[in-house]
Amino acid sequence: MAGKGKGYERESVSVSRVSVQNRAASPPKELLQLLEPYDRGIQELALELRQLVIEEMAPCCEYILEVYIISLIYGSTHRFKDNICYIGVIKDHVNLGFHRGTELADPQRILEGAGKQMRHIKIRNMADLLRPAIRAYLREACERAGHDVTTGKERTVTTVLKTKSSAKRTLGTKRV
Repeated sequence: MAGKGKGYERESVSVSRVSVQNRAASPPKELLQLLEPYDRGIQELALELRQLVIEEMAPCCEYILEVYIISLIYGSTHRFKDNICYIGVIKDHVNLGFHRGTELADPQRILEGAGKQMRHIKIRNMADLLRPAIRAYLREACERAGHDVTTGKERTVTTVLKTKSSAKRTLGTKRV
């Protein structure tokens, strides 16, 4: 459960760094810094969801964007028109959103939103994240977008970062 006290946020980031350090697509330090203001549980959900998305989508491009929330956007390229899904980090939950979510079948009835195209799934805890439907929705979104992960391409993630205080820059490409 979430802890209280002054040293909590610093402690939670170091815990997150340790827990994800040995993963294939370890998060960039810049992302960990952006997540510092969030409770430990939200940090862990965001990082685990990031890992799941990359596992399903690699090779892919990741765009970490700091706006009024932290947003991680995934697609086959860094062009907006090629975006497939995003992770939105909110104070008390994490959203897994789909740019063309209205096209997805929703047999579980878990997609939310009323916009013309976008839909999202609210993930409030690890049990929500571990539902098999999450991967199924990601796979369908990739298939509908023409993002083929079955080819013999090297499984990589290329990350770009844009914060409120800095220009857009490429952080690099990592093998998954």
